[in-house]
Amino acid sequence: MFVSANVSLQASAPPISGYYASRPNRVGDPNKGPHTVQQWTNPAASQRLDPVTQAGQFGNSSRNVARGLDYADFDASAIKAFRVTERVGIQFRAEFFNVPNHANFELPVADMASADFGRILLAGPPRLTQFALKVTF
Repeated sequence: MFVSANVSLQASAPPISGYYASRPNRVGDPNKGPHTVQQWTNPAASQRLDPVTQAGQFGNSSRNVARGLDYADFDASAIKAFRVTERVGIQFRAEFFNVPNHANFELPVADMASADFGRILLAGPPRLTQFALKVTF
């Protein structure tokens, strides 16, 4: 969790996110809560620092204090090679990604200044299947 407002009066971190990444004060457990797509982290567990009255201060929250979602993936492929002539061959490939079609959600929004703080807005791709035919000579 971070606050994109420059409360700590430090330089921004463009290689990471381009935001100032000031940390909030931790006042509870951010991992408690219903863990739904609409609210994954506990918003009451952190307190934003005031940019005017607490300018130049750092919050007491550490990095990576909130746990994200589990990631499960199972990919498979089947390959069959056929000889057409002595010099020519054909290879058939079938590839399957995310075979059980499990929804792999992205991490929740970590910026406390965002209206979507704690919400999960994105998911990974669904089941994908592709076929290929390759001629070798």
